[in-house]
Amino acid sequence: MIDVKGLVLYGANCTVEVWEKLKTHLEGEELTYVAYPHEVTEHANGVEEITKWVFDTYGKQQYDYIIGHSMGGIIGLELLSLYDMECKKVILIESNLRPAELFYRNLLTDTHMEQYGEEVVAMIRGEAPFYSSQLKEALQEEFDYTEHVKKLNVHKKDTRIFGIYGDRGVRKYERRLQDLCLDRETERKITFSFIKDACHMPMLENPVELAMCIREIIYENGRRH
Repeated sequence: MIDVKGLVLYGANCTVEVWEKLKTHLEGEELTYVAYPHEVTEHANGVEEITKWVFDTYGKQQYDYIIGHSMGGIIGLELLSLYDMECKKVILIESNLRPAELFYRNLLTDTHMEQYGEEVVAMIRGEAPFYSSQLKEALQEEFDYTEHVKKLNVHKKDTRIFGIYGDRGVRKYERRLQDLCLDRETERKITFSFIKDACHMPMLENPVELAMCIREIIYENGRRH
């Protein structure tokens, strides 16, 4: 039996409920699902202030891996890069470290928009007022979080970084790495996987394949019995 612990961080304008479908397929894993207080996101001038709250709250615990969706992935990188948190693996789900090309700028596939669009849009609209304008700018305007990957590549060489992205229903899109707009050093540090028929919300669109992908990363050297 391999016992490992994971910390799970959602993206901006989401709630912890966004993981509910995925939880079913990760049953049995020892996971801590984080919820950011509104008083933190309301006054945060950037991602780092949320990262500080996460570290202050969970930093004394030992986690083998961190799963972060979108902004949550950036928080995961910052926990290691800025706060020297120890962790073997960081799993980025749809985390843009630089502004990506149009291929990656969609929330759900057309089919999943019909299924989940109303639910997702309601969640985003409900949470958006609790995010400061400065925090929104730090995630939407000219940003570059690749420095954290480069820092880990120097100071935490044993930490592995994985990037999971939706394939947008295009199986053999030749520019799927280029369109993430990463420099070569950052791209080489990340091990990429792509989830079929999913866009920015693979935990809703294809939770079965996403869970399989996460488990393959967690148990690379031996699966849970």
